Amino acid sequence: MASEISRQQPKWHLPTPSSAQPVLKFQNSLTKTKTDFVPKRGRQVTWYNCGPTVYDASHMGHARTYLAMDIIRRVLEDYFKYDVLFVQNVTDIDDKIIIRARQQYLFNNLKQTTQHLDAALINTVEDAWKAYVSSKLEKVAGAAESALKDWDSFLASMTPEETAKAILVDEKFKMTLGALQTSRSAISNAQKSLAANDSSKVQADALLDASQDIVSVSLDKEHGSEVNDPKIFRDFPAYWEDKYFEDMEALNVRKPDIQTRVSEYVPEIITYVQKIIDNGYAYEAQGSVYFDTGRYDGHDGHHYAKLEPWSKGNTALIEDGEGSLGSKLTGQKSKNDFALWKGSKPGEPTWDSPWGAGRPGWHIECSVMASAVLGENMDIHSGGIDLAFPHHDNELAQAEGYYNCKQWVNYFLHAGHLHVEGQKMSKSLKNFISIQEALKLYTARQIRLFFLQYQWNAKMDFKQSSMMEVIQGETTLKNFFDNVKGVLHKIRSDGSRGASELPNGGVTHRFGPTEAQLLSTLQAKQDAVHAALCDSINTPVAMDEIMNMVSQTNKYIATGSKAVNPHLLNKVATWVTSMMKIFGVADNGADIGFGSSSDQANGNVEDTLMPYLHTLSGFRDQVRRMARDNAPQNQFLEACDVLRDTQLVDLGVSLDDQEDGSALVKLVPREELIEAREKKQAIQAEKEQKRQAAQAERERKRLEKLEKGRVSPMDLFKSRTDEFSRFDDQGLPTHTKDGEEVAKSRKKKLQKEWDTQKKLHDEFNKEMGNQ
Repeated sequence: MASEISRQQPKWHLPTPSSAQPVLKFQNSLTKTKTDFVPKRGRQVTWYNCGPTVYDASHMGHARTYLAMDIIRRVLEDYFKYDVLFVQNVTDIDDKIIIRARQQYLFNNLKQTTQHLDAALINTVEDAWKAYVSSKLEKVAGAAESALKDWDSFLASMTPEETAKAILVDEKFKMTLGALQTSRSAISNAQKSLAANDSSKVQADALLDASQDIVSVSLDKEHGSEVNDPKIFRDFPAYWEDKYFEDMEALNVRKPDIQTRVSEYVPEIITYVQKIIDNGYAYEAQGSVYFDTGRYDGHDGHHYAKLEPWSKGNTALIEDGEGSLGSKLTGQKSKNDFALWKGSKPGEPTWDSPWGAGRPGWHIECSVMASAVLGENMDIHSGGIDLAFPHHDNELAQAEGYYNCKQWVNYFLHAGHLHVEGQKMSKSLKNFISIQEALKLYTARQIRLFFLQYQWNAKMDFKQSSMMEVIQGETTLKNFFDNVKGVLHKIRSDGSRGASELPNGGVTHRFGPTEAQLLSTLQAKQDAVHAALCDSINTPVAMDEIMNMVSQTNKYIATGSKAVNPHLLNKVATWVTSMMKIFGVADNGADIGFGSSSDQANGNVEDTLMPYLHTLSGFRDQVRRMARDNAPQNQFLEACDVLRDTQLVDLGVSLDDQEDGSALVKLVPREELIEAREKKQAIQAEKEQKRQAAQAERERKRLEKLEKGRVSPMDLFKSRTDEFSRFDDQGLPTHTKDGEEVAKSRKKKLQKEWDTQKKLHDEFNKEMGNQ
């Protein structure tokens, strides 16, 4: 019996976790709390992100949403390993697009057909200017009247205090003043040019370009209804759509898996709207269709304004959501009802529908396109916080009214606002930053690192001082990667395997207390980063933990540089790199470090290696020549310095001289090394300039002193006839000009002067004799 038991496997005990594992939670706008993330289909995640309305250049406010959502998407896909289907739209039918397209078309036509400057053109611009004053300054009491009466006096009256008061009434007041002043100056210059008989097209274009915003509004008001070519309304948003995706590519934002355009989904929109009508939640009025919020809210378990119920009835938000052209529609039962389909007027693109010629409302677009791809329910819907009401609330109502369901979206994610230097970004405040402008100041990596410092749903303050801190952090990461790669390469090259030799000829093993502590720290940081990412993708905490791991590893390298564990060091560095890849900060080509954006992998080995081999061969040739010529030791050292500071720098190689006489080899971007070298050379040049200036000053003083010795001591006092009348045989004064003998006390002083001059004269003669 005992033998039979001994042949059986013993009981296996299920391991007990040392601690509870965190689960992924999201700050859900539908609950205003952090809720567990439970995709409806296991590892598959369906996600719809509100895309751009393409009518102008993308700015940092757009980047706040699209970069933040890109980081979350990367973490879901690359860290949590979800299979994400990311759908994003392009809104290419919208009131802003229609107005901008018409204005651009009309302005370009005017500029193209205007061949010279004349009084009629100046009058046209001036009339447009006056109309702009009347419409744009009307919110501020008395401003329009004063401006039209005497513009210069009106401007002078707008003290900082008065301007601040006006901005409280109209936040665009300052921007309006700027546009008016630019145009007013251009009108004045045009009048002077015409008076000077300069009526060239150059002058006409200068007037129009400076007044474009003002003239475009006037042209659209007068001729906008005449613009009916559909191509105009297609080409304009297509141009800005391309620019948007160029900006996203520059920021390393992943492309959507599926992209939809409103203009391609008009038939589906018409069908969708009709079903909402059939379900009893919409009605037709005067060629438009409106969503019936009164009928919907509270009916059959439906709720209107799920995201922001407190915003129901907010007229300003509702009117802004309807657009400047939509505000002219009539026939709603309630001010809360919004347009699903807008009857088109002359000067607007049109599509045929059961309710007459028209175009889609803004809110219906996303409901239809998201439904067309993702169906009656999705895991995630996202966008900027400014879209929560009415746009996203209207989307939910439309879709849930269409499907007669209770929950079209499970998790709603809203990116926080972006401020610039503490203020809301606005052209009127002159703190408006386009993505392209930001990329001229900072790299895409630096901008992304900055975004990682903020929770995705928090308010972000984009300011220079914070960016400087980010750049310092980027440098810390670069140096860490370079040092680790340098140390690992050195260990591979010297054959030490990271160990140090003992006096008895033995070697130390490479896993001691310091390694155990570093490994423990790594495991703790990995747990902390995981917990942070589970906590609604809390990247600020995650980055703090990662940077602390970098700091601890730097200390390990510094204290154990003669004996480090390369495997552990590699593990730390590859983990940090992997997190940077997940966040989109590093590319996928590097095992350690940020990698390179250039496509170096496409070059062949010969093209890559030959520059380095030529440098090495040239240095070898030089050393051999100097050895054959018995060159002094300092020439060998100078050649080594040239190799380090010039030749290798130009190849992107950094040699850091160590205390033991060896060098730590690091691959660093060539531009950074050249910049560092130039700074060092500038400092050395400044020191040399100061040294030469000091030397020149010493030489000037020496020559000045030498020049004093040109006069013989015999003649030193003879020219002073206003003091002395008689001298001895050495030229020393014996009598004053009045014939009296020079006093003994004064004779002593004169003798000292004579002795000093004698010394100077002897030095002068010696110098002249040497020359």
